[in-house]
Amino acid sequence: MPRQFKELIALAKQFKGLYILYAPTIDCVFSASLLLRFFKEYDVDIFLSPFYEVSKPAGEGIIIGVGVMQRSPLSSTRFFSIDDFLEKDVTVLQSTSAHLLKNIKNYWIVPKTIEVLTIAAMLSITRSTLYDENLVEIHKQVLSEALSKDVWEYVQSLRLFGYPRRDVAQALAKTLEPYIVGVSLDDKASLEIVNRILMAKDKNIVKGVADEIERVVSGYGRMAVPILGNKIVVKNVDEIEDPYEAVYSFSFYMDYKGLESPLYIALEPKLLNYAKSKMYSTLKQFKSFIDNLIKGLAIKRFIVKGVRIGVVDVSTEPTLPPLYTLYRILKGVGLAEDVTVFTNGKEYFMPIQLVEARWPIEKELNVDKNYVVFSNLQNVGDLIK
Repeated sequence: MPRQFKELIALAKQFKGLYILYAPTIDCVFSASLLLRFFKEYDVDIFLSPFYEVSKPAGEGIIIGVGVMQRSPLSSTRFFSIDDFLEKDVTVLQSTSAHLLKNIKNYWIVPKTIEVLTIAAMLSITRSTLYDENLVEIHKQVLSEALSKDVWEYVQSLRLFGYPRRDVAQALAKTLEPYIVGVSLDDKASLEIVNRILMAKDKNIVKGVADEIERVVSGYGRMAVPILGNKIVVKNVDEIEDPYEAVYSFSFYMDYKGLESPLYIALEPKLLNYAKSKMYSTLKQFKSFIDNLIKGLAIKRFIVKGVRIGVVDVSTEPTLPPLYTLYRILKGVGLAEDVTVFTNGKEYFMPIQLVEARWPIEKELNVDKNYVVFSNLQNVGDLIK
């Protein structure tokens, strides 16, 4: 039977605490962060943990799963999915955080920065490009109910990070989806493209940039989307310029800090600006590697236990790249498999976000910061079969 969000509040007050198990995806981590901030106002103790760290919590209380499926009921354990309280259609892929924000707005005046972060969390659930128009269409109703009308609009624009709030050259250099070989992370190359287009007679800058970048991306992207198309544009919020860029900043923050630090994003949204700055400075160190990886299609593919797995060799790099962010870059140009692992020649690393969140877990996972570590590909297949 469907429940209402007020019933969750009543349960939290009754037990004076909630144990929240969350899937390690952007949408679920941000949802857990929203719950943490919201229940601070109700004198309720919130305990948070990723699904793979807890076998069974001790003591009284209830467990709320955020993006977590219960593998089998446990006696004396009261487990609920957060979806049970959000009037959310679970038969369709939908953002938990968007539905959660809609309900929270009935009790709390939500800062606009949180609203924009919710947009980013919603965009992050796509299984293909962030510019998936079907995803936005599915969420239009809940977004119209959860977000202030003056915070966002869905318009046709260049699909570059920060555009039109940034100038075209800056937006080109900052864009990571689609990643533009030879242009992304390179301010000089971006400016040269824009100047060349401006010098051409009868050349519209928007169309000129779209045509040139599409030629580059279509050369290596199996699922290249048009550079000129519909996108969500943020308005009247200074802290976050672009929700698509915010997805990558969030991804990088998970890579850089693990899963605990991002849980405080809703309490301190400025953390994402720190993550964004660190992300660009870090990725520039790996620019040549990313460019060569995409140009050379240097992704090996194997069938393990009936599952297609992509394998990327990162052993040439002196330090481990931010793997979940790299996965998103490859996914954004259609080159990554749904299951992609990275190897340093000795071990295999899979971003924890690619693991199906079922609880209690059957096998203990060897997790290092944000990655599951395997000794061989067979073990990868055993986990995901």
